[in-house]
Amino acid sequence: MSDYERYGDTQQRSGTVPERGGAGNAVKFLLIGAGIGAAVALLFTPMSGRECRETIRKGYRNALDSISEQTRNLRERGSNLLGFSRKKA
Repeated sequence: MSDYERYGDTQQRSGTVPERGGAGNAVKFLLIGAGIGAAVALLFTPMSGRECRETIRKGYRNALDSISEQTRNLRERGSNLLGFSRKKA
């Protein structure tokens, strides 16, 4: 006797029922939590507002410079790979 027969459920479910939200909700809540944490960290920082903004500005510039450099390196590697493959063909 199956569980469906034992408990009087005559319809058997096929497969699993997809959960609503899932990973999308998890990512959304993660980003919201990170934003709230960043805001709280800025409120309780021991630096003055000017120092804090300057530190954020420097970090932003460093991140942009790093991304630009990595993009440049990736383009060079792609060009080298393209040139190499053209020579082989």
